[in-house]
Amino acid sequence: MKNPFCKLTLMLALIIYAPLSWSQTELTDGCMIAGTMSAPLVIEEFADFECHYCSAGAKLMKRALRDYPGQIRLVLRNSPLPGHANAQIAAQAFSAVCLQGAELADAFQSELFENQENLRTQGQRYLDEAAQKVGANVARMKADMVGPAVVKSLRDDLKAAELHSFSGTPSFLIGSEKVTGARPYSEIKKIIDRQLRR
Repeated sequence: MKNPFCKLTLMLALIIYAPLSWSQTELTDGCMIAGTMSAPLVIEEFADFECHYCSAGAKLMKRALRDYPGQIRLVLRNSPLPGHANAQIAAQAFSAVCLQGAELADAFQSELFENQENLRTQGQRYLDEAAQKVGANVARMKADMVGPAVVKSLRDDLKAAELHSFSGTPSFLIGSEKVTGARPYSEIKKIIDRQLRR
């Protein structure tokens, strides 16, 4: 039986590793793709754009957003895996599009998760096409992919995964509760309900 979640690397190609000597408040907040800043519950989703289970996890999050309008702020954090040839550049592209706005980032991540085969086979060409399709500024995205803001964002996403001891994707931090691997929506819903009652 296959492992229900992809293995997470503790090193990204463009990130210089440093021992964890920081507090959580030093991290960037990740890329908010849906909800509002004032929502009572924050869900952090750690994902790889080539991971099949991450695509399924993203669909669960969309369902949760529909079921809990105004109650969830959804943040996506990048966890690209070394075995996925285009996961790193997809993470860079997503973080770059996030700089252009949450709505664009949400549309872009949906596009990538729904077309993983195109990402696997076409790489940067597909990322450019996907960005253009959702209305992002492609030239700005490509420039920002190697800029300091994206480098810091990816580094902070890695640190956040380490902070919570996540060793696979998809992984979720739902309020104060950790969830790893593919889970049924009924289980996710119970955790959300429990967190919202706090």
